[in-house]
Amino acid sequence: MKFKTEKELLKYTSKIDGKTFDEIDSKNLLKNTNPKRQKGILGQVVETGFYNYDLNNKSNADFENLGIELKVTGYKQNKNGSISAKERLVLSKIDFNKIINETYESSHLLEKCKKMLIIWYLYEPKKEAKDYVITHHQLYDMNNDEYIFKSDFELIKEKVLNGKAHELSEGDTSYLGACTKAATSKDRTSQPFSDIPSKPRAYSLKNSYMTGILRNSIKPEITLDIKESKVNLNYDFKIDDSHCDLEKIPRFKTIEEYITSKIKPYIGKTQLEILREITGKTYAEKIPKQISKMISDILIGKDNELYKKDELFTKTNYIIKNLPVNGEKALERMSFKSLELNDFNDNWEDSYWKNYFEEVTLITICYEGKSGSKNGYRTLKEVKKITFNDDDLDSFEKTYNLVKKTIDTQNTELLPKPKSFDNQKLVVAPKGVKGDDAYNNFLKQNKTKVAFMLTKELLNEKLKNQ
Repeated sequence: MKFKTEKELLKYTSKIDGKTFDEIDSKNLLKNTNPKRQKGILGQVVETGFYNYDLNNKSNADFENLGIELKVTGYKQNKNGSISAKERLVLSKIDFNKIINETYESSHLLEKCKKMLIIWYLYEPKKEAKDYVITHHQLYDMNNDEYIFKSDFELIKEKVLNGKAHELSEGDTSYLGACTKAATSKDRTSQPFSDIPSKPRAYSLKNSYMTGILRNSIKPEITLDIKESKVNLNYDFKIDDSHCDLEKIPRFKTIEEYITSKIKPYIGKTQLEILREITGKTYAEKIPKQISKMISDILIGKDNELYKKDELFTKTNYIIKNLPVNGEKALERMSFKSLELNDFNDNWEDSYWKNYFEEVTLITICYEGKSGSKNGYRTLKEVKKITFNDDDLDSFEKTYNLVKKTIDTQNTELLPKPKSFDNQKLVVAPKGVKGDDAYNNFLKQNKTKVAFMLTKELLNEKLKNQ
């Protein structure tokens, strides 16, 4: 089936909205394949059953004459009623030997994926894949965020040029990721300026970015009648930008760049000096325990307000952290949210935590102070970006699997406390108050009193290499 114009393609595609994959699976692909074991099978169902194309492995765009690539991807409804993308969107393989001679404008990435027809379906874990409902579609153009994509492309290319393809991390970039793309975790490929083999990688639109364009693709008033029930797409995702004129705000390439611009005038000043300067109040008699957080909330913005500051905040996966340091050494571990037992239902490869650590960028505001230094008198030093490479993720996997085994066997002795194994970079440690007996009570309720924490050794390594 060939379409002469975009309008013709979109008019035909509108017929897919509201259908299940079973209704369009004319080749019976889902009856003969386990979707969990074959990536891309739902896309093949759409290609063969709806557009009547033969299965192929073409490297050029699916609707070649229109320069449009077809992508089928899912989204889910969260506990709070909001919606988010189910996963990153993998685009095309990164050829380390070719990218060094490409510009963003001449890249194979842009040649194939500049425009994409995205078919969205609602992922519901209790349903079989054949019963997932295709709710809507959108024509997406990468020119929408060309400024950021070009910057991300150059960051990936720069690492390859420096012989560091093996150190690539999705957290390096804002929107365009370099995700691992291999049949097995042991697969490796060569790179042009280093003898160290690298994991094969592909360009991807990050999960956080996909969530951003997903939420912009659904009109708040839309309610789709599907089968016997109604799928209400009126979720709490609207952004109130009435107080935010994006035209007057400078565009930044990274969250790190934005935050550095906000705190730079205060570098070298103590926490108390900064707080007094920005609030007009003195807190010397009673120093707030969360003084660093108070400063970042005022200078940078509170977490729930940052989307008004710059568009980057709506499409990136980042955390702003405050860390006391002595030179290039962390004075404490860095913690994340309290662990929840149901986040460990999946194997590592399909887990929430693997995706999180692959994509997240930790924007770390460092305060200088010697060991034992008093909170409030540490001086603002710098901003560091922390991301995680393949070696980090391999170590994190061991920690994750020990937590999962703890849950599966109901044996809290297996919890990966500090120094549970060699080269441990991620530990489980109490986050509650003293007396919670957090380890022994780990299995008592879904939300625990412990959290993942990065070791000081890992933080020291990251601080030194940034």
